[in-house]
Amino acid sequence: MSECARIDHLLAENRSGSSGALVLTGEPGIGKTALLCYARERVRDVRVLSVTGVEAETMFPFAALGRLLRPVLDDIASIPDAQAVALRGALTLGEAVPGDRFAVYAATFQLLAAAAEASTILVLVDDAQWLDLSSAEALAFTARRLRAEGLTLLIATRDPQGFADMEMLRVGGFDNVAAAELLTARCAEAPAADVVRVLTEQLEGNPLALSEVADALTPAELTGRAPLHLPLQARLTAERIFGPRIAVLDPGQRLVLEIAAVGAGDGPAAVLAALSTQQIARATVEALEDSGLVSFEAGQVRFVHPLVRTAALADLTPSRLRALHAEMAAVLISPSQAERRAWHLAAAALGQDEDIALTLESAAALASGRGGYDGAATALERAAELSVHDQARARRFYAGAEAARRAGQTEWALRLLTRSEAHACDPALVAAIALTRGQIELLCGRAGVAYTVWQQGAGAVADVDPAMAGSLLAAAAAGAAIAGYGTRALELAQEVSSSSGNDPTITLITKIVTGWASHMLGRSFDQGLEELGSAVELLHSAEFDVDVEWYVLAAFGVAWIGEGAPAQGILDPLVHRLRVEGQLGHLPSALYVSALADSRLGRLESGRAAATEAVDLAANTGDQLIRFRGLGCLALLEAQLGDEHACRTHAAECLKWVELAIPRDMAHDAFDGLGLLELSLGRPEHAISYLAQANRYPEADIEDPVIGRAYSVNLIEAYVYSGRPVPATTIEQLRRFTDAEMLPAAVGSVLWRGRALLADEDQFDTYFTRSLQLHARGGSPFDTARTQLCYGERLRRSGRRRDAREQLEAAYGTFERIGARLWAERAATELTAAGHPIGRPVPQNAGDRLTAQELQVARLAAGGATNREVAAQLFLSVKTIEMHLGRVYRKLGVRSRTQLANLLHNNGLA
Repeated sequence: MSECARIDHLLAENRSGSSGALVLTGEPGIGKTALLCYARERVRDVRVLSVTGVEAETMFPFAALGRLLRPVLDDIASIPDAQAVALRGALTLGEAVPGDRFAVYAATFQLLAAAAEASTILVLVDDAQWLDLSSAEALAFTARRLRAEGLTLLIATRDPQGFADMEMLRVGGFDNVAAAELLTARCAEAPAADVVRVLTEQLEGNPLALSEVADALTPAELTGRAPLHLPLQARLTAERIFGPRIAVLDPGQRLVLEIAAVGAGDGPAAVLAALSTQQIARATVEALEDSGLVSFEAGQVRFVHPLVRTAALADLTPSRLRALHAEMAAVLISPSQAERRAWHLAAAALGQDEDIALTLESAAALASGRGGYDGAATALERAAELSVHDQARARRFYAGAEAARRAGQTEWALRLLTRSEAHACDPALVAAIALTRGQIELLCGRAGVAYTVWQQGAGAVADVDPAMAGSLLAAAAAGAAIAGYGTRALELAQEVSSSSGNDPTITLITKIVTGWASHMLGRSFDQGLEELGSAVELLHSAEFDVDVEWYVLAAFGVAWIGEGAPAQGILDPLVHRLRVEGQLGHLPSALYVSALADSRLGRLESGRAAATEAVDLAANTGDQLIRFRGLGCLALLEAQLGDEHACRTHAAECLKWVELAIPRDMAHDAFDGLGLLELSLGRPEHAISYLAQANRYPEADIEDPVIGRAYSVNLIEAYVYSGRPVPATTIEQLRRFTDAEMLPAAVGSVLWRGRALLADEDQFDTYFTRSLQLHARGGSPFDTARTQLCYGERLRRSGRRRDAREQLEAAYGTFERIGARLWAERAATELTAAGHPIGRPVPQNAGDRLTAQELQVARLAAGGATNREVAAQLFLSVKTIEMHLGRVYRKLGVRSRTQLANLLHNNGLA
């Protein structure tokens, strides 16, 4: 069958040292478990790790992961210390360490990869629909990082949600031939062909249904001597499949089955302890095992099929079910069983119960303490529902929302916030709800909504908690700036600055917002630069705790206007720290801004590698805003590199998000990229349509595009080359900005290029010369070459072909060196027109020969990191790093890290 063939292929790749993951989906009884057994039987000299999801464990974070990893925990010493500490805490093997849940996920991958260094590993996960969320996310993260570890994951589930971006294989039912073989094996007489055909059609080839129906049919019905009672139910219920087998159990066996079903996740010891309180004889337990429905072995309560548990509980009255949970709670008395006891007490509750709510709240604290935020959210939601008083109910719903947010479950978090708001009376809680709701809205790309929520929250607590109101107003100012509402951002920043006192964090935020918004609106360039520069200095000399997001926002502000070097001065140490600490939650945003800064610095391949990783990690962490922005940044960098297909592909993918949820005004990077690409292709009219959108903001003082950053000059170039008049307000802004006293070299060099493009014949030399002088002090090689290309084109059109060749040759050489292929071709075309044809194709830059991930590996290795350190920082395995480095050495023709470092430096890739 095709399923077996696909598994065979996956296992063959595993034997050759490759890795892979496959998700088997299908209805109950379709044969997913049988396929996992088939895989287990097909491997030799392969270590097999397996785990089965248990419905009763879904609320206990990392429960399934702990069972899966138990056989390889001896290898935990070989993974990075920060990850090892996080994993031990998550599995209750060490002190709880609250923090980024992705550190646990990265540790899971590293541990499995380390174990696979000694022997290839096959991981089998059955009933994944009942894994706790933390375990499921850890396995999905691992599956996405697989490269060359010799590690294979086979995951069987009814519901593929959570594994949707992995290879999926839907398991089909048996055909007539396979169904006949199954029925023949189970029956005394061979079934008639017509009967097989009807049963297969009616039961959709479901093996479990075929087996159970075969047992229920008489020999006469199977052989066709008596008619079948049709129609048969295609998707049989748990009661119909296993109900007859349960019905024949005596009362004692039935009681054992019921307690086993309720306490399945607690293990055999707990179940047997509960049975002992009922004075159930050992023989009764053994008789139930002999029935084949359930077994007590290997530290687990195992049912022959998960539907047995469903059937055992299906016809219990509510009071009987509560009584069974109370019996389990009574025997779970050790501190290590506190979470399980709390949940049984909650299930046993009749109506609201503050004592049980407190117990659940304590269980939530234990779960949060080890990074199990999904379990904490579940416990807090139930605790809120059991709360007697509105104040406690509102507080617990809010705490649950915070836990859900940290678990990456944004829609769940928003629902819990709404439930909290319905009961909240305390202004402090109202403000906290607003803060969290705004954070979620921003994470989802709805910055305009976030700023409104924060502003309203500030108003609600202004009279009772001025400090909280100030924090919310500062956040609202930042949200307004991110959304493109520059005027409102400035107003809010000024309001909070005048009322917040000496709070250093608020001071930092207002400086960032004021500087950024001033440029966005085309206002005082000097003031904007002064405020952003002051924010950068404040960060470097900070004697107070600064949240990572404010570091990133400050770097974004200066990179956005065109100053790459100050941004990288903030980001380089930050990215390194986030990598070492395994803080994947914050790393994507830092990588995105790092990529944006690289685009400003002309480090194009380095930027593409950072943006690619940002998009990849943001997809893993569910950060929609950074995935959207990373895609736009990729398009921008690929336009600089001249990769037309990749630029258009990533820009289109980015702009799809605009149609779904994210405002068009936030897609500046994608529009910048598409406009720049059209310029490189010599189509300035097409470029205008994109670049005009890249330079408009919802609350700008003028309707015309705003020239508030270095890349705005591309629009002026498009106007000039298309022959269309440049708006007078745009020319006035450009003149005002270039006259600014604080004009930094990186930005000033590009702005003076804009003035040169607009200058008449007796001025353009002066302005281009001024631009090149500033480039020499601090511009990027890409921007320098762009200015030389524009200067050369203008000189050629003025009949000064010799002077033109000098500029064009310099531009061509730089474009060639940094890998900007389309731009090099454009410079070559101009050189030909100036009477100096190149006569050779544009060569491939070293960075062009490497994938984005290979370049990341090469840069870290060239910087002195060991293979294991590189693996830890990129959340890959050592084997994958070795594979990438081997390819890097072959592609670049180097034999040592020293040679690699020299080559990367010489090509501007270090």
